[in-house]
Amino acid sequence: MLSDRIQRIGFSPTMKISAKATAMKAEGVDVLDLSVGEPDFPTPENIRQAAKRAIDQNFTKYTANDGILPLRQAICKKLKEDNGLEYEPDEIIVSTGAKNCLYNLSVALFNKGDEAIIPAPYWVSYPAMVSLAKGNPVYVETKEENGFRITPKELSAAISPSTKALILNNPCNPTGAAYTRDELMELAKICFDEGILVISDEIYEKLVYDGFSFVSFAALGKKIKEQTIVINGVSKAFSMTGWRLGYAAGPKEYIMGMSKVQSHNTSNASSISQMAALEALTGPQHEIPRMVTEFQMRRNYMIDRIRGIPGVSCYEPRGAFYLFPNVRSYFNKEYEGMQIRNSYGMAYYLLKHAHVAVVPGEAFGAEGYIRLSYATSMDNIVKAMDRIARALAKLEPTREAKAISLNNTITQKKDFVETEVHVGPELRDALVAEAENHLAHDAYYEWNANILGVVIQLRTNLPHLYDFWLENWYPAQLESDLEPHGVIYAVGWIPGREPRAYYHAETRTGIFFKSAYYGQLRSLALGMADDIMSRMSTTYSVRGLGLDFDGSGLMLIAPKGTGKATFFANLLRHPKSKLVTDDIVFVRLNGKAAIADAPERKLYMQTNFVEKFPDLAPLFDKSKCENVVMSRDECVNGPCQRSTGSGGLDNCRLDRGSPFCYEASPKSRVMLDPYWIGGTNKHAKRTNLRWVMLLKNDPISPIIVKPTPAEAVRFCEEGLSQSGPMRSEPFFNPHLLTNSNDRVDSRRRFYEKLFAIAQPYFINLGAGDKDEVQKQINKVVGI
Repeated sequence: MLSDRIQRIGFSPTMKISAKATAMKAEGVDVLDLSVGEPDFPTPENIRQAAKRAIDQNFTKYTANDGILPLRQAICKKLKEDNGLEYEPDEIIVSTGAKNCLYNLSVALFNKGDEAIIPAPYWVSYPAMVSLAKGNPVYVETKEENGFRITPKELSAAISPSTKALILNNPCNPTGAAYTRDELMELAKICFDEGILVISDEIYEKLVYDGFSFVSFAALGKKIKEQTIVINGVSKAFSMTGWRLGYAAGPKEYIMGMSKVQSHNTSNASSISQMAALEALTGPQHEIPRMVTEFQMRRNYMIDRIRGIPGVSCYEPRGAFYLFPNVRSYFNKEYEGMQIRNSYGMAYYLLKHAHVAVVPGEAFGAEGYIRLSYATSMDNIVKAMDRIARALAKLEPTREAKAISLNNTITQKKDFVETEVHVGPELRDALVAEAENHLAHDAYYEWNANILGVVIQLRTNLPHLYDFWLENWYPAQLESDLEPHGVIYAVGWIPGREPRAYYHAETRTGIFFKSAYYGQLRSLALGMADDIMSRMSTTYSVRGLGLDFDGSGLMLIAPKGTGKATFFANLLRHPKSKLVTDDIVFVRLNGKAAIADAPERKLYMQTNFVEKFPDLAPLFDKSKCENVVMSRDECVNGPCQRSTGSGGLDNCRLDRGSPFCYEASPKSRVMLDPYWIGGTNKHAKRTNLRWVMLLKNDPISPIIVKPTPAEAVRFCEEGLSQSGPMRSEPFFNPHLLTNSNDRVDSRRRFYEKLFAIAQPYFINLGAGDKDEVQKQINKVVGI
């Protein structure tokens, strides 16, 4: 499983949109690409020749980690002559692009919980880099009427004791905002007084217009220079984006930290690119003003055209090569049934109907805008503006309200914390006292759930957990003196506490702190119910997917990664099938019968099941949800994000402008009433287990094998994963709280009896394709 920090970030939206435009062009679609973030001019001839000489002279080996000395000396000279800055070569590091410099600095700088202030709109990668370094991005929304420049008042308001850095892009991608010396001085005074480091991304410094005078942040004074790391490179000014060469200048301490990080990932930048960059900085500079003149002409034309479109406003950028028009007035309009709800919807509409690629403002933290690049030919700009104007003119007010809202709760913790089960009586008493001390009377919720006769009482101060708890379970009898079999304390924020969970078996007490994630509460309740029932009777929980066929039950048991949901969805579609459970049943052995009961009133299921069963989407729309992705940059669905062609564009709800997506994360859940799936005839609360199918990847054996009960028990007890890193989850049941030897022995004996009643089957997924496997499964159950 991927790390939490990777699952918190998505792919770069700008790169994905550009890839889609490229794929559509390859399919023969006449797409005009205004999404690109690179000059359309060729790299100057003298720079190309320098690279060729490097190859001819066999300058193709490793170099010093921080870059060759002549290049670092040339960077020092450039900074002195252009920016009035004095640096030594050991205060310079050369990396594979300015982006790599920023990443190395983030890793070297931020500790867990450190905050980085990022003015919005921002370049898409800033927040991801801070998050990857375990820091926290803090966004400051700038205003269009202020030219999208952060004000001293806005900066001061964002500062907290955890603030470590300000990331300032000057000139800015995507707005083109640039700061005068006076404006920078006001920000510098605050940063100096507060001891905040400034990360000054100056990659667009050469691309400024109308005689604007660029000032480097580090040039504001000697003191602020000691708190500033300047990020720059050759990509934009010299049209060298593919050469991947950037550099950073700053105090030795920070450069050394970046060097350590770089030494363990990319090592040195390309030796050939370094020689090309050396020529770029020391050779003729006449191509830069020619490029700036061309960009300014394009900017002027594009801004005149965009401002001529009714309802669109646009700040006139001082630098870079982007416009960032406000298109909010076209939201909630439609064309041929397609409603524009947000900037992603606008970008999708323009690509689909105008064949113009733009970047949605939400990708930059600014909903209501789109980014247009004028780093393309004037001919393309003229055609693109014509198409955009025509496409926007076609949008009309919606005839009927089509607003989509979702009853969705986002929790800070979206996964399980480990439950400590070796809790002594003294620790248990201390934990209960701590929990009760933080359950204030005016924010206290209590409810008894009936889990197949076991009463579990919830005591919490978290409304979301209480709400889902009531939805999930059948209520116990409403008696004031009813004694529950077990109690769970779920307590929210406590100063200084990390999210933790505990279970004390003797008193049947569960406790967890600092998590509003309902999955944690539900799993603890199921584990407690299993522990109580299995000690009091012959009833044990069985984790799997359950269906009923005319009174005969089927359980599909499998580790993660076997694709069991596909077969389950196909079986569920059969008219003879009834849904029993999507996760767990409690099985009671009664003579020659294995009676399986579904313990839940509503199913707490993964929303990405709609990928296998699309008919559930409208049911989810009216159900209570948890952690459904509401923003494109929160999507972690890798296969969807990697799709690029025109078909891939249509497959993504968020790219089409939907306000949420059920498939964007495996951690999003819904509380679904099973009767909604197909009425009372499509759901069974109880079934008599007849078949237990154990899915595994075994390419040698036949698709279906009847194991002995002992073989089936051994497979379940081992609980080995079938894909990814090898790990064991006894009986494939993550809800089990106690796996002591005596409890495992007891559960093993139960499974031996179960498999003597219900016939076990090994389903070997590696022995055939999915269709053939499905046929064999259907044959066993007689459908």
